[in-house]
Amino acid sequence: MADPVSIAGIGMTAIGGVSKMMGAKTNADAQKINIQGQMLQTIGAAFAHKAQAQQYQYEANISKYQAAVSLLNRDISKQNAAYARTVGEVQAQQIGMKGAAERGELIASQGASGLSVAGASAGRVREGMIEVNYYDQMQARASAAKKAYGYEIEATMHEAQSDVYRYTATMNESQRDNEMTAAKITESSLGMQQQAMGLADKQANISMLGSLAGTAGSVADKWIQGGGLGMFGGTG
Repeated sequence: MADPVSIAGIGMTAIGGVSKMMGAKTNADAQKINIQGQMLQTIGAAFAHKAQAQQYQYEANISKYQAAVSLLNRDISKQNAAYARTVGEVQAQQIGMKGAAERGELIASQGASGLSVAGASAGRVREGMIEVNYYDQMQARASAAKKAYGYEIEATMHEAQSDVYRYTATMNESQRDNEMTAAKITESSLGMQQQAMGLADKQANISMLGSLAGTAGSVADKWIQGGGLGMFGGTG
């Protein structure tokens, strides 16, 4: 007849082996949950980098648009400067033609009045008219040049602002590239984490098989020892 104590020992050995197997599985599950958490954090970090990259690209696009608008304003200012000079020159020519007509009328009036057109007095009057007319023409050109200079200053400022916008766009695109690189580097760690997940499964299987083998060996040893000591009754 088998010794109850020995039978209980074999049972406890078997239960201990099962507990080790369950413990190995529990540890593996815990490791996998931890790795899954890390993978979620990695995915979240990669998404954040990509979202920031899109934001940088959006800001770069705005800067490019602003640069294009500034260049358009520069061209408009240059056109306004050229137009101001043209208007000033036309005004000067009109003043000159008006002065010439007035001098002609003066000469005719002097002749009709019986004054000597070639006289010194009449000549000084006409010279005075010429000087005044020339001054008026110079004033028209100077006013136009001043207005044109203001437009040229505007054109220069618009071009400088365009350069700033283009530089800002370039910097934003550089930051975009950095964020995309960071996203790729972050995502590359997912492969290693997946490998770690597989290793956790393998480690759990090895531990469970080891526990099973150890338990089977222990139970077999106790069985053999019990049989050798006559713990178990034979038949026949």
